[in-house]
Amino acid sequence: MRRFSLAALFVSVALFLFSCSSSKKMSARFVPFTASLKSRLERDSIDLKQVQFYVDQKIILSRYLGSQKAEVTSGVVKFENGQYMNEVIVPAFTPGLCEDIVNGRLMISFEKGNNNIAFGLGSGYTAGNYVIYGTDWKNGTTAVTFDSNKFRARCGSCSDVASAMLVVKKSEIDKMQKKTRTVKGRKIGS
Repeated sequence: MRRFSLAALFVSVALFLFSCSSSKKMSARFVPFTASLKSRLERDSIDLKQVQFYVDQKIILSRYLGSQKAEVTSGVVKFENGQYMNEVIVPAFTPGLCEDIVNGRLMISFEKGNNNIAFGLGSGYTAGNYVIYGTDWKNGTTAVTFDSNKFRARCGSCSDVASAMLVVKKSEIDKMQKKTRTVKGRKIGS
């Protein structure tokens, strides 16, 4: 029985570790968007509105509409437990654009319209990376404003939406192989 429990624990830990690793699948093509990368781009006078961003985890935004009839402009309307629920899914590695920068947070839009999601500098294990920004954090979820409404954001592929970070594709320079040659020098008469 103890051997079975140990095996079950091992499988559970392995599943947990791999569940938060969608970014590992694409790590060869993407790098986290960090404070130092942002500074480098600003130093080189590169407009962040010209950078193609991606989110490395599946993000699910949901809000309950109550029993009132409401027109939903984006996402899917579900009927759950006697209430209408509006759900918007942003799949992992969905491309997005920086529409604005507000108080140091990047307002990233994954579709046209007034539907930006704020990303700011993380803390703790995400320090230095741009991660989803929200308020009222509870059990790995947070409240965000999307499409002029309050939604509850959760990670669809990991246990904490704070793990969802902005990434950018690696440049060709990063992929370039280094070729080194040492010169022998020149002497007079040779």
